[in-house]
Amino acid sequence: MISGMRKQLRLVTSASLLVCLFLMVGSVSYAQDEPVTLKFAVHWDAPFQPVQAAFDAAFTERHPEVSVDIIYNTWADHNAIIPTWAAAGELPDIIYVHGSRAARWAAEGICANLDSYIEATPEFEVEGIFPEALTMYQYEGSQYALPFDHGVILLGYNKDAFDAAGLDYPDETWTMDDLAEATRALTIPNQQWGFGGFYNGIELGGEGGISFLGPWGGATFNETEDTLLLDTPESRAALEFWYGLIDEGVIPNAEDIASLGGNQVMYTGQAAMFGMPSWETPGMTDFATFGWDVAPWPEGPAQRVTGAFGSGFCITTQSKNPDAAWLYLSEYLSTEGMIEMWGSSGRGSPAREAAYQSWIDSPYAPEHAEYYLDALENYAINGRPYASLTGPEVLDVITQNRSLLNTGEISIDQFITNVMEQSAPIFARQ
Repeated sequence: MISGMRKQLRLVTSASLLVCLFLMVGSVSYAQDEPVTLKFAVHWDAPFQPVQAAFDAAFTERHPEVSVDIIYNTWADHNAIIPTWAAAGELPDIIYVHGSRAARWAAEGICANLDSYIEATPEFEVEGIFPEALTMYQYEGSQYALPFDHGVILLGYNKDAFDAAGLDYPDETWTMDDLAEATRALTIPNQQWGFGGFYNGIELGGEGGISFLGPWGGATFNETEDTLLLDTPESRAALEFWYGLIDEGVIPNAEDIASLGGNQVMYTGQAAMFGMPSWETPGMTDFATFGWDVAPWPEGPAQRVTGAFGSGFCITTQSKNPDAAWLYLSEYLSTEGMIEMWGSSGRGSPAREAAYQSWIDSPYAPEHAEYYLDALENYAINGRPYASLTGPEVLDVITQNRSLLNTGEISIDQFITNVMEQSAPIFARQ
């Protein structure tokens, strides 16, 4: 913990040095007769709040007519309280928006349409944001929020476990067959699983659904998110691969996962390999007690593909100062802003390619962090659902039945039958 705090202090110092970049590149013009205070709701934890404070202090120095009042929520509280604030007419000017909420909050009139601001501000260079990241915050053809990070799942691995077994580390040549072989070789009964999964187990929704089904050509949702594809031969082949390894005892089953008491195997060292999203790299750097790194997600029988997801911000429809809010957001999410806030700080992989190297060079990125950029540019796909308003309800159906599959109460065939039948009436309401 002490080393982590020291790193944070170094990052705050380096972040404060970057504010001068804004003075060199200029900022969006803005005229305001009276001083305004922007209310901005986010869920940053305590160690990251000084980085936010440094940015806001520099922003106010550049724009003394605008002050910023930060409202800090926890992750769970933030996502729950935003609709409550909206119903009461008490939304702040700017809010954090997880990719899973973007379409819903746009449809519910929480997030404002940003098209006119983007068009009027060519220096913002929206085209510099990864296209896959931008797509997640579009609704009915318009941009309602903008991303600050966009993370990818890669293959994380415990270097100490590989060294102890005398095995070569994973690399870009690996296939799913290689992963299966290494998973078996690295399993130590009652001590270490060869592969721990993504957040403890096999995930079939969101970005996990892409990573675990996609290499076989399978998917959880179709592209328009109005049909499940779990009953295709490709998805079935993927399920048989992963659950076959669970049956072999080389990937933890539901009982094994429950015994962890909520701990994630990627942190505990109880798995030699695991799904490693880029947003977890700060935690791994601070808390992992073993050497670790990442490799490309292995290629499957059909293709190499992995899941991606992210977070962003929107200006609310209830903002009393939308022009000032755009001034702030356009600097916050500029290349320089992403370097200062998320790249150099190591907090997350920036959604702009021009800012990405700053994260690769940060002390929180793994040795082979460039594999994340390669995935974003070449084979990462947004986890689904993110655009469907009924998607979260369908995900609940999948989760409920996956729990039964994980405990062995139902077979793969029954799992597929259940989710297809139970999701049909939900899709019919679209």
